[in-house]
Amino acid sequence: MHRRGAGDRGGDRKSLTQQIDTRGPGLVKTKSSNCLIYFKKILNFTRNSKLVIMQSRYSLNLGKPFGIRVSVHWTFSLLILWIVFISVNRGLELPQIFMHIVFVLALFVCVVLHELGHSLAAIKLGGKVSHITLLPIGGMAHMTKMPEKPREEFIVSAAGPLVNVVIAGLLWLYLLFVNPVDYEKMEFNVITANNFPLMLLVANLFIVAFNLIPAFPMDGGRLFRSALAIKMSRLKATRIAKDIGQLFAIIFIAAGLFFNPFLVVIGFFILLGAKGEYEMIKYQDILNNYTVADILSSEYASLEADDMLGKAAEKLISVPDRGFVITENGEFAGILTKNNLISGLNTHGKQGKAKDAMITDIRPLSPEMPLYEAYQLMQKGKHELMPVYKEDQFTGILDQENIHELFLIQKAIR
Repeated sequence: MHRRGAGDRGGDRKSLTQQIDTRGPGLVKTKSSNCLIYFKKILNFTRNSKLVIMQSRYSLNLGKPFGIRVSVHWTFSLLILWIVFISVNRGLELPQIFMHIVFVLALFVCVVLHELGHSLAAIKLGGKVSHITLLPIGGMAHMTKMPEKPREEFIVSAAGPLVNVVIAGLLWLYLLFVNPVDYEKMEFNVITANNFPLMLLVANLFIVAFNLIPAFPMDGGRLFRSALAIKMSRLKATRIAKDIGQLFAIIFIAAGLFFNPFLVVIGFFILLGAKGEYEMIKYQDILNNYTVADILSSEYASLEADDMLGKAAEKLISVPDRGFVITENGEFAGILTKNNLISGLNTHGKQGKAKDAMITDIRPLSPEMPLYEAYQLMQKGKHELMPVYKEDQFTGILDQENIHELFLIQKAIR
């Protein structure tokens, strides 16, 4: 979509600001709008094309291969317990149960390599990867920046399954030349040292086949989306891939009710993930048409750095803003959000000063910055408000909630 130039924006900036200004007349007047809350929950569910399910405090760090932090979520232990439970019910002995656990651990090493394949390909093409998390249903590479060109997305999506193909090929060569086995005499009811390599080979081929199912946002769905995006917009390609992915999700959920409960979990993962990422692409598609200047708030509640936090708390009741701009000697000094204020009151009491609780280490935005880029910075830094500077002069603040409201307005207009 064509981004309007500065000359195109001047005539409608005032009306647009009025639309999203929660203090004046506008299309969206309440910050407790059910639609806004629902949409923000979806955005919180997905981040940069990946589901944000994990928090680091719930995960155990395993290391940083290639500079990428790898961690295992605590729920992974539930999978081990499930394997033990199933094995005991089958009447397996302790050595056999141990082999099953080792096999699952080996399989998840392959999953880590799979995710590293995605990650290293993305980094090579200019993407950024924060970490990889192991879940009971597989691995997840959290990318803070994902290559978006169709060809690049195709390469990144294909890199993971290709790693499993290589692993399967190496295991096949091992079985062919290093440790030949008699397949006819091999037992497959339980995992043993004898059939371990072959079972791992088959499991890797299964990972390849399963991931290539065109169920967006799985690898196959992303490959499908990237192919569609060659001939159409990324938004339309995502919508088609999302619809097909959700159809597969329903099939997985239905099949899981009768065969394997993990299919139910994967089905819901696809169902919610496809919807969440489609909403994010729509969000990006709309915000790419605006810059920070379009929704810059030049009117805001302010406090002096030496004002008492008790005064800030009293003032907060009577103003609709989500925080204050803190000034000192007439110059911008920092931002005090509601959360900062509450934390400051707990720490310093009513006699504490605004400068004791304000945020100062916030990167300033420029009015010309694309709005989606600014939104990404706010998400990354978890900032509700950010200062805007033009030629080293403070000109106002950008409110993340105003961005959400702008999206809802433009989505309704479309």
